[in-house]
Amino acid sequence: MKKFCLILLFFSIKLFGQVTLTSSTLPIIIIDTNGQTIPDEPKITANLKIIDKGNGQRNFVNDPPNVYDGKIGIEIRGHSSQMFPKKQYGIELRDNAGNDIDVSILGFPAESDFVLNATYTDKSLLRNVIAYKLGNDLGRYATRTKFFELIINNDYKGIYILQEKIKRDKNRVNIKKIEIADTTGDALTGGYILKIDRIDPGDKYFNSQYPSVFPNTPSKPSPISYIIEYPKAEDIQPAQYNYIKNFINDFETSLTKSTYNDPFEGYYNFIDIDAWVDYFLVSEFTKATDAYRLSAFLHKDRNSINSKLIFGPLWDYDLSFGLADYGDGWKESGWVAQNNTYEGLWSPPFWIKKIFNDPVFFNKLARRWHTLKQQSNPFNPETIVRFIDANNILIAEAVNRNFSRWPELFNPNAYIWPNKNRFTNYNDELLYLKSWIAKRFDWINSNLPSDYSYVEWKQPGKRWLIYQIGKTVKLPLSIFYGEVKNVSSLQFVSKDPNANFSVLGDSLIISASKLGEFTFKGVVKKNNVVVSISPEYKINLATNIETESKLPTKFELFQNYPNPANPETNIKYTIPGLSDNLFVSLKIYDPLGNEIETLVNEYQKGGTYNYSFNTLKHKLSSGVYFYRLQAGNYVDTKKLMILK
Repeated sequence: MKKFCLILLFFSIKLFGQVTLTSSTLPIIIIDTNGQTIPDEPKITANLKIIDKGNGQRNFVNDPPNVYDGKIGIEIRGHSSQMFPKKQYGIELRDNAGNDIDVSILGFPAESDFVLNATYTDKSLLRNVIAYKLGNDLGRYATRTKFFELIINNDYKGIYILQEKIKRDKNRVNIKKIEIADTTGDALTGGYILKIDRIDPGDKYFNSQYPSVFPNTPSKPSPISYIIEYPKAEDIQPAQYNYIKNFINDFETSLTKSTYNDPFEGYYNFIDIDAWVDYFLVSEFTKATDAYRLSAFLHKDRNSINSKLIFGPLWDYDLSFGLADYGDGWKESGWVAQNNTYEGLWSPPFWIKKIFNDPVFFNKLARRWHTLKQQSNPFNPETIVRFIDANNILIAEAVNRNFSRWPELFNPNAYIWPNKNRFTNYNDELLYLKSWIAKRFDWINSNLPSDYSYVEWKQPGKRWLIYQIGKTVKLPLSIFYGEVKNVSSLQFVSKDPNANFSVLGDSLIISASKLGEFTFKGVVKKNNVVVSISPEYKINLATNIETESKLPTKFELFQNYPNPANPETNIKYTIPGLSDNLFVSLKIYDPLGNEIETLVNEYQKGGTYNYSFNTLKHKLSSGVYFYRLQAGNYVDTKKLMILK
């Protein structure tokens, strides 16, 4: 867990209020440590009760716990937040033997690890909740949240937020599970979860090869630290550690070169740029003071699923929306990614500013912003204000208790780090939040150009063409892109000097001095500046396609042998030979539609594939089962007989 962080704070002398909770319209969580003091680490065993009748019904402290009644491990968590009197906690649901157990609580998907967020310095109690909602509204995973009131050892602690801890899980960070034996091939490439943050004892981490934005600061060593959150420190193997370290090293190195924005040699090959755009948008709109430099998560899946690095999930956005009195955090104007005020603090990686200022990235940022405005627009201030008001109604009664318990929060003579403002009541805090959001929206709207460039690039695929050296091939441009907006020129380029690509009218003209496969990309410029780069396309020029003609010409799925299965059978399928990198899923289901096993879950090229399925592994009884193939848009399901 996170150790106490030395930051100079000034608090006025204050007396904490004594409040007794008897009932609430919010869920009630009661923790009994059996006389133990909750430490920073390790977790101690305690008892947890959760009471929630739902639908706004009143919950009483003396009601029987109807959500959870059992053991937990609990510890104090956080860095600077450990200085506050209202602590936040990490909990792990446990059975009586002390093993962690997955349980669905308060509507969350079943898991064992959760965070009890105290929201002390954020007097609105809403900043994290709003930020995570923005992430989810953009279609990205962000932790679910739920307000509740907390009692620990008969001491009322106030309003808290239940949050999912960042973990690899199908309902959280949905990346491939990496096993101890996964040390070679595709299995080695994912999944991993990293975090840019301060180092704590026991962390498995590596430092960047390159200085941060401010390389010579007295309070922070020059390199950025990447903490490996998954696999766990005790589980990660040397090959896995070296793989993800080398991947990050290569990514960072690409951004130190003059070719950092080259179509083939640049950083585009390392990141899922659309996911990064969404992360930047939320971080910039909220103007999160810690964005990109602390509690900044990244994750990478297995190459066969997604070979690119993804920024996220969002985490720790309490110092946002105009709260902080440092780092220009209170100003409605300015980009966080270009902030130069962090000297002497933990500064962001050098590549944040470089990527943000890349015209290709910034153009995507502008397009995403203005496109969202024409759709659901989660950033619309009116939408956010309605969300704030709805939550205000939800927690209104509990708010009074919370600030009676912590009266210093609205004491104008008390400085609560790092609040810029010292409001005397909750309503003024919400009015400021709403006003700041509206002004921030207007500033961003004025500083992300609406005349962005756009090319509707079509998904790549390999094309096989009969070719004679010295001749040319003409392909319609409609194969590669559709709508085009605000561009000056378009060209196609290859890193192979033996191939030449030129645009003539509505056609792409290809010539080559040798036969074989060529990789190329489309490059779009506006006013002589590159603003868009296509996905990677491939073409194979050959004098004949005899070899390729032996590949399958259609999709097929069948049970090869034996049928019925007893105890093992082989399932065979074909993918047409001209197909390239289709995502393929092959699964076995029981008669009720429950998934039994996933045999295939990866990208595959055209060809014939054969997989074995053993019924003894799952102790299946005789009867009818099903196997289902999905390859791109092709889907087929067939019966599988099992005979014991």
